[in-house]
Amino acid sequence: MVDINKSILNKNNFKLLIQKVPTVEYFVQTVTIPGVTFEETVLPVGVGVDAYFHGDKVSFDTLNVSFLVDEDLKNYQEMYDWMVRIVNDGAVSAGQRGTKKPTYADITLSILSSHNNTTKKIRYLDCMPTNLGGIQFQSTAGDTTFLTFDASFR
Repeated sequence: MVDINKSILNKNNFKLLIQKVPTVEYFVQTVTIPGVTFEETVLPVGVGVDAYFHGDKVSFDTLNVSFLVDEDLKNYQEMYDWMVRIVNDGAVSAGQRGTKKPTYADITLSILSSHNNTTKKIRYLDCMPTNLGGIQFQSTAGDTTFLTFDASFR
């Protein structure tokens, strides 16, 4: 007999850990698991009629994460420094790269149960940030709102 878990996954039950930037763990707002696209091949088979066949390539979207900004902008600064280090490592000789911090990091998304126990871990290996979103300050905001920034990873 198959044991079926009938509990529904709550969208608040997750934890994200970025190996290179451990301070952001407590500031993660949202995580979007990358979508998957299966490339297809189109073959014309008649006038105005196409046949579709499976392709030979699977493409993944980026891992998108939204963070709360801490008062000292430390988490934003760490992400920014990581991106700058990646660019600067391209201009450094291979011998010098061995002495610098690695440019890639593992990211682990832990899915939690309703009792906050880890039920599944999704590991993204050798990730690098590809986009760091802006931070928008606004003096006309009436309610207390917290600042966020987005980051994308490959």
